[in-house]
Order: sequence, then structure tokens, then C-alpha cells
Amino acid sequence: MTASFRNPALIGGALMLAIGCAATPAAAPALQAPAAQEGPPLVVLMVIDQLPASALDHFGPAFDGGLRRLMDEGLTYRNATHDHAVTETAPGHATIATGTEPATHGVPSNDWWERIDGQMRSVLNVIDAGAPLIEDESLPGASPEVLRRSTLAEWMQDANDDTRVVSVSGKPRGAVLLAGHAEDAHVYWFDEIVGRFVSSEFYRGRYPGWVTDFNDEDVAALAADSVWELTVPEVHRSLARPDSFPWEGDAVHTAFPHAFTDGSEESAVDPSFWVWLAGTPTIDQATLDLARLAVVEQELGEDEVPDLLAVSLSQTDRVGHGYGPRSLEQLDNLMRLDRELEEFFGWLDDRFGEGGYLVAWTSDHGVLDMPEVRFAEGLPGLRLTQQSVAPLQEILDRVGGMADIEERAEALAEAVPEVSWIDRAWTHAELEAATAPQDSFMQLHRAGYVPDRMAGILSRAGIELQFNEGVLSWAYPVGTGHGSPYYYDRHVPMGFYGWGVAAGSRDERVSVADLAPTVAQLLGIDMPDDLDGVVREVR
Repeated sequence: MTASFRNPALIGGALMLAIGCAATPAAAPALQAPAAQEGPPLVVLMVIDQLPASALDHFGPAFDGGLRRLMDEGLTYRNATHDHAVTETAPGHATIATGTEPATHGVPSNDWWERIDGQMRSVLNVIDAGAPLIEDESLPGASPEVLRRSTLAEWMQDANDDTRVVSVSGKPRGAVLLAGHAEDAHVYWFDEIVGRFVSSEFYRGRYPGWVTDFNDEDVAALAADSVWELTVPEVHRSLARPDSFPWEGDAVHTAFPHAFTDGSEESAVDPSFWVWLAGTPTIDQATLDLARLAVVEQELGEDEVPDLLAVSLSQTDRVGHGYGPRSLEQLDNLMRLDRELEEFFGWLDDRFGEGGYLVAWTSDHGVLDMPEVRFAEGLPGLRLTQQSVAPLQEILDRVGGMADIEERAEALAEAVPEVSWIDRAWTHAELEAATAPQDSFMQLHRAGYVPDRMAGILSRAGIELQFNEGVLSWAYPVGTGHGSPYYYDRHVPMGFYGWGVAAGSRDERVSVADLAPTVAQLLGIDMPDDLDGVVREVR
């Protein structure tokens, strides 16, 4: 479900051969902020992975919980976009956390090629063999070393040495990039290989007892949850497509209920269970449970210094990849999330008082609907196959032998739009030299271009490609994906709720890079003066 839209390690490498290159914590008594405190005791930075803005409109009638609260009682920017071309999880989270675009923060994609120690190597976002998992050095952990800019968490710590930072997610890149290099941060993510929430030695040397207990008790209890049942009431089911669709899931098990096993004891202990569970809504519930526990155990918000709780909710992305944004599975997932967020916000209300904390929320990217659905609706939609690569390979065979690197790049950029599913291409020299981009798409590619980190399938040949609208990479034989500069992949919700926020909605065009500086302004703390994002009014 989580294949990259363009995996340069697996796809670009082949092409380049041609050119020679748990239980919820009990509610705690409400905490009263000291009278002198001018800001919120707690900032919740929340990212809902792969949530296109259209999903809130399309499925909106089914929401009456936490998502509804954010939309009705907070301030929502309805025309927020990511302003870089490669709309993937890692660059999206890095942009949210730093207030800068990939060209500035240095994370161009989920994976890229980079010259390290004189050799070209594949880099998988935050995965770092030099920072192994705590208590399991056989598995690579993760670190923020690829991130070249400071995050909101770091700005808060620069302003107040006592600021505590906790970041939790179902994915390592979700947790790590929101925390960045924050000192003494508690950063945890769910690892489907070991079936636990983990961290790496970059952040600490051992797990605190409360994390170990949570894994041993709450996460272990999830092993009994081996069937994903439909919870959508009949009245709302017409908001989604009919349950069974041939391009969903594994193209065989396309309808509810979705079961992992046949119920036998042997299958119940299958280690692949955790991989299966990671594709269901359950992990978001566990992530929010861990977040609540962290608030209590780390005493977040209990003094005059604001603390940060970063929560990246991953399952909308995993379900969306497998079943599509308008599937019954995605509706079920979002309705579950709506209920879980209401419980989470209600718990924060009990602890800090209603409106006594600040939530800043958005998504890291949108998503392409199933190409088959788009095509049936008269929209551009095409699912590529491995055979689709043949025309591109022919061009590489024809042009790839040119000795001069710059001339070869120019020849490729001119020739590849001959392929029916490629819209256009730019040489790196063009992207670097254009002080006034020719059009908005070129600007989006410039904003995502990192010269020493080659993320595209032909980046090592010196060019960047753009597929046609509605085209889905051959990396997805079923399901769907994202990663393009088109509006469906860039348009996401962005909003603020709680302390100091005036409820309402605004239609002006804003960038997701504006979220972090807006929070910094609300807190009255300094931020770098060369951000790509700007401060927005929320009062």
C-alpha cells in the first residue's frame, strides 16, 4: 500500500542502465495555567496523512466528532496547498514542520539518490543505519539528519529551555520530521516488523517504562483485532463507492469484512499480522492512545512554558493507497478517526479546559482517485504498466549514449514529451537558471528541487519529468497514489483550533508552509527570517 509514486532506487535505476549512469489513560484533573501565562500550555501539531481537502466536503455529512469540531469550531483555510511538485509524505511533513519548501529544507521525496563517500547511494528519507532501534541494533532506526532546517519544535525550545517535545506516528518519517533535532524529545513510531512503537538511539538510549508497558499491554492486545469490520451506518454508505471494486486492495479481497486470518491459533501468531494491521484504522487509535499517555507521563502543559505534542496519523494514507479516497474503506476509516479525535479532544478539554490548548492541523499531501474511476467520469485517468516504460526506454537508448552531459540532458528533455503519458520535462540547468519560471508547474518543480539529492526517475540524467494529469505510476498495479504537482495532490485542509483562534473559514490562497510560522507568531517566539511560509491571521 505504501509504494512510492516514483521509486528512484527500484525504477530509475533500471532506466539509468540505458545511459550508463490500546487502553485509554484515565482522565486527569483539569490543569490551570499560571495566571502569568500568555500562551497555551500545550500546542498540538497534527498531520492527517493523505487527506485531500475534497474528502472533508465529500464525506462531511458523516462527521459529527473531532473532524467536525475542527471544521465548525476552529478556523479552516479552505484553499491551502503544498507548493512543491513531489507531493509525498517526507517532503510534506518537513514543509509543515519547518515552514520551508523542499528546495530549502532538503527533503525532496520519500527516497532519492545522493553521492555519499564518493558513491551514489539510495536514501530512504529518515531511515538511518547509524541510528539503530533502541534495544535492537539489528534493525536500522531513524534520525532527522537529512533535514537541513530547524523545526517549530526547535524554535519553541530555543525560546524556552524547558519546553518538552513529544512526537508520535504510525510511520518513522511522520514522527521524526515533525520533531526534527529537538533536544531530549520523545519520538515514537509504529514498526510493523517488530509490532511495537519504537524509537532510535538518536533520541535516547532506552525506552521509558511507560512506553514499554504500553507496548507490552496495549499494543499486544491489538493482536486480537484480526478483522476489520464495517462501521459505517447505512444512511452514510452512499457517500462512498459500492464496497467491492476490482482495483482495490489485492484485487481479490475487496469487500468488508477484511480479515487477516481464518481464526486458527497458528495464523494468529503469524509475524505478518502487524503488516496487515498497519493497513487498517487501528494504528491511529493506538497512536492517539500513546499521545495521551505521553501527555501524562511527560507532564506536558503543566508549567508556564508551552510544550509541543506532534501527532502524525498515518492510516488515511495506508487505506487510501489500498482502496482509494472515495472507497467505503476510506469512509469507514475517517468516521473512526472522527470519533477517536472527539475522544482525544474531549480528554484534552478535561485536562486543560475547553479552548485551553492550541491545535494546528493539516495534511502532508492529497491523492489521485483511482484512474479507472476518473476515466469513467470523463476525467483524465491512466494506470501505467511496466510495458508503458518501453517508449521511454527507446528514447534513452537513442539519446543516452551522448558523451556531453549537458547536451544529453537537453536532448532528453526535448525528446521525452514524445511519450504519450509525459507532459513535459526540464533540465536541471533550466530549473537552476530560471529567475522567473515560465509557468506555475516550473515553479513547483523549482521549489522541490534539491541539486545534490536526485529524486526523480531521470534525475541522474539531469532532467525532471512531469506525468500527464491523472496518470498513475506503474508502481501501483492496484490501489492508487500521489506525488504529482496537480491540484488533487496539493490541495489539503489547514486549520487552527482552540487557544486564541477565532472560528470560521477563509478562502484566500495559503501555503501549508504558513502553518509553522503562524504558530510561532501566536506563541510570540522567534523564528528564522528566511522562511518560505508567512504568518496568517487566526484571531
